[in-house]
Amino acid sequence: MSRPLTILQMLPELDVGGVEQGTVDSAIAYARLGHASIVMSGGGRRVPELIAAGVIHHELPVHKKRLGNVLRLIPKVARIIKASGVDVVHARSRLPAWIGYYAARKAGVPFVTTVHGYYSPHFYSRIMARGERVIAVSHPVAEYANASLDADPATLRVIYRGIDPAPYELTWGAERKAALRAELGIPEAARVVAIVGRITRLKGHGVFLEAMARVCAALPDVTPLVIGAVPPKKAAYGDELKRQTERLGLAGRVVFAGSRSDVPDVLKVCDLLVSASTQPESFGRTLVEAMATGIPVVATAHGGALDIVKGETCGRLVQPGNPEELAGAVAEILSLPDGGHALGAAGRARVRALFTVEHMVSDTIAVYRELVRGEG
Repeated sequence: MSRPLTILQMLPELDVGGVEQGTVDSAIAYARLGHASIVMSGGGRRVPELIAAGVIHHELPVHKKRLGNVLRLIPKVARIIKASGVDVVHARSRLPAWIGYYAARKAGVPFVTTVHGYYSPHFYSRIMARGERVIAVSHPVAEYANASLDADPATLRVIYRGIDPAPYELTWGAERKAALRAELGIPEAARVVAIVGRITRLKGHGVFLEAMARVCAALPDVTPLVIGAVPPKKAAYGDELKRQTERLGLAGRVVFAGSRSDVPDVLKVCDLLVSASTQPESFGRTLVEAMATGIPVVATAHGGALDIVKGETCGRLVQPGNPEELAGAVAEILSLPDGGHALGAAGRARVRALFTVEHMVSDTIAVYRELVRGEG
């Protein structure tokens, strides 16, 4: 039987975001599996969650880019690595990766990185391709890391981000669904097509609204639902979208729900989810969440969505920035005799097979064991 590992993960801060979620999920899972789980960050609101789960947290300014700070931290982190008996250092962002790379070398332990996105292809980003193993969160990201960051294909491993599907699969009764619909302002008999995510231009909300104007003209019982906050610096874009709804004749038809902390619940009152990103995204967590809920998806055919909706057994892929094609795919699914139920069921099965925290953790530990001396 393989011995427990001591695993150090490094990231800038522990607040909200995909990198943070993946780190927290992994760290807690490692601890539950009996490994010594350590996280190093500049702190944040999620630290208590880790500590409550038995994860050790070291708060150091690994998010501050001053050269003097970096040079001071390298020997300090190396000492922590040695004192804690760390078997592998796993960096999940660029600045911590620079610190972790040299500290791991100094301590004589393996160094792993995760490429979470399409980093700019300059010197600062190339550290993400210098791990002895380089994990990419999707095949398109792995291809980018090879082509733009010079990652050695022999070191690359694709490990998808994972979710806990249980909250999404939880079945709701009609009464509870009706109550949430009423709270959101969704008509009782409406079919709901949702888009989830921060309201920024790259998420394609404008394309979504253009498409939904076409869908609503053909299917009068459809309500578009926009879930997500407008970042303070993007207020002008939020106002632009409101004006667009008026121009398209959708005023009073589109529900802008703002930021919601209960997305697993909101998805249960939806009939379809759209991801209309105009630029490739590294993965696509909201697609996986919708599929876990059992609803079909329509996504733009680039980035991580290519892996998630592969084969179109659980939804449809459309060209980015094409509202007409997007509208056609949405209308096609909503017009299926079963309302897309078979697509939704296939999506739920696909999540269970590929996109769970359990799979993510198991595959990542296997990568660690490739590197740990005597562990295979």
